[in-house]
Amino acid sequence: MRWRVTLTYVALLAVLLAGFGVYQFVALRQSLITSRVSSLQDDMTTARAVLAKAGTATARGRILCSTQAGVNLVGRAVATTVAATSGHTVAVIVYDHSLLQVAAQPPAGGGLPRLDPNRLQSALSGVRSSPEVVPGASGEDQLVVGFPIRTGVNGGVVCGVAQLSSSMAPIDSVLHDEIVLLALGSLAALLAALLAGVLLTGRALRPLQRLTATSQQLAGGDLRARSGVESRHDEIGVLARSFDDMAARIEAAFAAQQASEERTRRFIADASHELRTPITALKGYIDVIRRGATPDPVALDAALGAMALEAERMRVLVLDLLILARLDGEHAGTPEVVDLSAAVAHHLDEGVPGMTAQLDRQLPPDLLVMVDRNALATIVRNLLGNACKYAPGAAQTWRTWSTLERAHLEVRDEGPGIAAHDLPHIFERFYRGETSRAREEGGSGLGLSIVQGLARAQGGDVAIASVQQSGTTVTVWFPLAAPSAAPSAAAPPPPSPPLPTPA
Repeated sequence: MRWRVTLTYVALLAVLLAGFGVYQFVALRQSLITSRVSSLQDDMTTARAVLAKAGTATARGRILCSTQAGVNLVGRAVATTVAATSGHTVAVIVYDHSLLQVAAQPPAGGGLPRLDPNRLQSALSGVRSSPEVVPGASGEDQLVVGFPIRTGVNGGVVCGVAQLSSSMAPIDSVLHDEIVLLALGSLAALLAALLAGVLLTGRALRPLQRLTATSQQLAGGDLRARSGVESRHDEIGVLARSFDDMAARIEAAFAAQQASEERTRRFIADASHELRTPITALKGYIDVIRRGATPDPVALDAALGAMALEAERMRVLVLDLLILARLDGEHAGTPEVVDLSAAVAHHLDEGVPGMTAQLDRQLPPDLLVMVDRNALATIVRNLLGNACKYAPGAAQTWRTWSTLERAHLEVRDEGPGIAAHDLPHIFERFYRGETSRAREEGGSGLGLSIVQGLARAQGGDVAIASVQQSGTTVTVWFPLAAPSAAPSAAAPPPPSPPLPTPA
């Protein structure tokens, strides 16, 4: 591309120089011919003046021109005088009114060029003919011009035509030198343009070479590579900024993909680990029962009860995993207008195992939100189960309120709180601050992850604040419904089975 641009530029410059050279050549040739014609005109004027002094072109001119002998006399006088005046550098042929040659100088005029008859007729009418370049007998081009021969008082009588011819050799010599100079100058200019073009295009295309190298680095796996030329303000700078933006998006996409794959691997590993515990317990109890190690009905009932608990733990865990799978698939449910306070009150009335009697409700009516009813139910049950499991017997405060375009649900317990080092990870899937106790109590570490995912799927979010020995506050907000919307008449979802402890 560098050489293509340079050669194109040089070729264009060559065309321009050639056009300028042709124009200059034609203009110079025309100028030289005009100057030579003026010189011939001066020779003719000088000869006429000489003849006038000699009395040849006086009042007798009309009489002389009336006879062929007189015309011949005037013609010979003009030819001799012009040749002598020009220093014999000009050849002269004189024609009468019939365009017959009556005199020539030098006398052997047979080898002299002859002007076109139409131009001679123009001179007979009293007007100098236009110059014409005619090939000469010796091979040299001749510049030929026809002048009217005027005699009598004030030159009012045209006796004939004097054809003056001069060699084009001096003019051709000047033109030849000019062509050589133009050719050498143009060649030097083209060489300088070629060198300058190579340097300038190389400098101009250097950012493109940098872009090429960066693209090769990206193709080789270095997603952090950037061109570094986005500071330019021309088209290449725009291209570089677009290229770097594309590279940044590719890097972000790969990073997001790797993070997603890492989360998926960790999720599968954690889910497998969580499912392995109840499955192992169930298998152990089944093996014991099959071997007949529990003939006592009381022991058998205890084993079956433990098996039922493990099966319920697996069922709830699978349900939680399905909810998370739907959230990952961006299934937000079907939003509808719901009275937040009424829905929260309904689920508090249903309760969960181990629910405290110290429960304060601050739920003003007619707080309408746009959410999926089932998602709201899951959020409330998870928050209630969390508070009851990790702050057993502690007082709880449930309240709702609205600000601007949001409706807030706040749950505060006066339990032991959460350690500061656990708070940044509290919404991570399968995270448990107290792993051994949480697993023994049935927690899977998915409760708050589900709350966060469902809240964000409804266009809201969740936040948590906690201080050890001072309690925990969880705040969820949802988008308010339009003021003119009416709450859905659909019945609340049926009571769900008791939940195991969320994390």
